[in-house]
Amino acid sequence: MSLTPIRQLAATAVAAILSACAGEPETFELTGHTMGTGYSVKVVSGNDAPPLEPLARRIAERLATLDDRFSTYRATSEISRFNAQPGLEWFEISRPVLEVLSRGMTISELSDGAFDMTVAPLVARWGFGPDGSPGTIPPQSEIDALLAATGFEHLEIRDSPPGVRRTRPGVRLDLSAIAKGFAVDRICELLDGAGLTAYTVEIGGEVRTRGLRADGGDWMIGIENQVAAAVTPADTLHEVVRLRNAAIATSGDYRNYFVHDGKRYSHTLDPKTGWPVSHDLAAVSVVAERAADADALATALMVLGPEQGLQLALREAIAARWMLRTGDGLEVVHSPAYATYVADH
Repeated sequence: MSLTPIRQLAATAVAAILSACAGEPETFELTGHTMGTGYSVKVVSGNDAPPLEPLARRIAERLATLDDRFSTYRATSEISRFNAQPGLEWFEISRPVLEVLSRGMTISELSDGAFDMTVAPLVARWGFGPDGSPGTIPPQSEIDALLAATGFEHLEIRDSPPGVRRTRPGVRLDLSAIAKGFAVDRICELLDGAGLTAYTVEIGGEVRTRGLRADGGDWMIGIENQVAAAVTPADTLHEVVRLRNAAIATSGDYRNYFVHDGKRYSHTLDPKTGWPVSHDLAAVSVVAERAADADALATALMVLGPEQGLQLALREAIAARWMLRTGDGLEVVHSPAYATYVADH
């Protein structure tokens, strides 16, 4: 990652902080690119602000390190090296990768496998991975063969020394449904360590907040009309949520998909069937304490669909929002735990 734009952004942020020294707290923002998408860090601070350029550099360095661990688009990443290893022996991993796998396994168990980090072979065959382009439909016999190498129950992790191993040949990992959320959490840890107490961190739409805005109010996070946004990105705000010391993530089928013979095939795959989800659910948003949990749970609920997903949300008190396609347009459903976050606007 180039440091040039970071220097430019830091210079802009310095001006905001100098203004803050003279009066009320101000908000400054640092932006960049990571994990194939953009990120934004907004911090509220006054004359106690830490030096901004070193903070910007530390954020960029931490994100680059995490991308080097999780990316399936980098042949040298930890995940890619594990995927390339054919055997069943233990593979040494870093503590951050262990943390991601541990959180992911917990949510896999919670959702009865609707969230599954071993879908990489299916993702690749459907053309949604780093090596392919979507557009072809696999025969059922091929999907069945890939399903034999899919399933979180075929994965084991250990704490000391940190390691992971497959218990069935062909099992490979794809952390795309949890890695961005985890990266958000790690940047929040960095900001906490710098003494900052009011901020938002966003990576590719996954957001986590701490404290209050400069005006003393809760952070207001807009949720776009995902169906409209796929066609016309501008002016698609659908709902606003209030967040304080919480995270929100959204999973949907509105951008990454292909159409074959008039039928839409989403990048969200059902790990049990090996096929893209086919229900009327357009998107799911989840609010949780940590962004990694919100990220993974949103995917799990997207796979489960509106009926089974609502059952899970009610059972586990998950704050979730479903956007469904209907004959009349779109319908939004909230779980009881989510309703308290909806802002009046």
